[in-house]
Amino acid sequence: MNQEDNRFKSELLMKIEYVAFDSFGVKSSCIFVETKDVKIVVDPGIAAETNSFPLPLEDRLALVEKYKKRIEVVCSKAEVITISHYHYDHYQPIKKWYKNKILLIKDFKNKINKSQQNRAKHFLQKIIPIAKEIKIADNNKFEFGNTEIKFSRPLWHGVKNTPLGHVLMTEVSTKKKKIIHSSDIDGPSIKSYADLIIKEKPSVLILDGAPTYLLGYIHAYYNLCLAILNLRRIIKSGKIKKIILDHHALRDYRYKDFYYLAFEDAKRNRVKLHTAAEEVGIEPRVLSGLKKYGKTKWKEWDKIREKNLKQILDNAEKNDLLESKDIEMIKKEII
Repeated sequence: MNQEDNRFKSELLMKIEYVAFDSFGVKSSCIFVETKDVKIVVDPGIAAETNSFPLPLEDRLALVEKYKKRIEVVCSKAEVITISHYHYDHYQPIKKWYKNKILLIKDFKNKINKSQQNRAKHFLQKIIPIAKEIKIADNNKFEFGNTEIKFSRPLWHGVKNTPLGHVLMTEVSTKKKKIIHSSDIDGPSIKSYADLIIKEKPSVLILDGAPTYLLGYIHAYYNLCLAILNLRRIIKSGKIKKIILDHHALRDYRYKDFYYLAFEDAKRNRVKLHTAAEEVGIEPRVLSGLKKYGKTKWKEWDKIREKNLKQILDNAEKNDLLESKDIEMIKKEII
C-alpha cells in the first residue's frame, strides 16, 4: 500500500468536514464527522455576523444562505445530529433537517436558562413527531460500533454564573482519532475547562475562543487574558497537535494581535493553531473583508504581550475579580 493509500485509509477512520464557521463569514461552528460506523452533524446552526464584521450586510446575508445550504446537505447525509445548546448559531428549527435522525441534545429541563428552555420547547414540538430518536446528551456517552460520542457535563456559556446559561462540549472518538468540539465556553476563561480538554488529549480541538467583539460590554479584558493563558496551557501541554481557533474569536479582525502569545507558543511547540478557513485553504473572511472594506468599530489597538497580560490580571486581582485557583495558575504561567 503506497503513501496515498495509507492517507486515504486514515481519513476513512474519521473524516471531518468544516461545514460553516465564523472564519467563513457566518456565525456558526458546524462540523460533519464521518467514521466507518456513523455520520454525525455537530451543532447545525447559523446566523448573520454583526455590523462590526467588515462585510456589507448584503454580503453577510448572502453568506448565511450559502452556508445554510451546506448545513442542509450534511444533515441529509447524517444519521446522528447533536445540539450543544439552543442558540440559533448552534441549531436551527428547520424540520426537514432532523427527519428520521437520532438527536443527541442538551437537556431542555435542567441546567438551562429560560430563553433557551422556551426555544427548546418550541423546537421539540416540531421535531418529536419526525425524529427517529431523541436522547439527552448531558454527561452521557453513546456508542455506534467502534465510534463513541461523549458529552461533557453542562458547562457555563463563557464565564461563571453567566445569564447565557450552559452548553455541552462534544467529543467524537474512534480507536485512532478523537476530536473535541468546545461549543461556547469562550476561550476557555475557566481553568477547569482547559484542564478537562488537556486530560482528554484530542487529536483535534475545535475551540470557540473569547468573544472579543463584546469586550467592555459583556466580556471583560481579564476574562480574555484568562482565556489566552488557558489556551497557552493547552498548547504547552504537548498533548494536542491541532487546534482550530474559530467561532467567537473570528468575529473580530483584531484576533491575531489579541492571541499573539498563543500563536507564538504554538510555533515553539509545533502545534498547528489556525482557523477552519485556513484548514480548508482559504483566508478568514474577517481578514479579507478588512483588506477590502477597512475597519469598522475598532480603529486602534495593541498586541497583547506578556507585560499587558500581567498588568491586566494584576489589576483584576487587586479588585478581587479572580478566584484563588486562577491566581495560582497566573503565578505559574506568568513569570
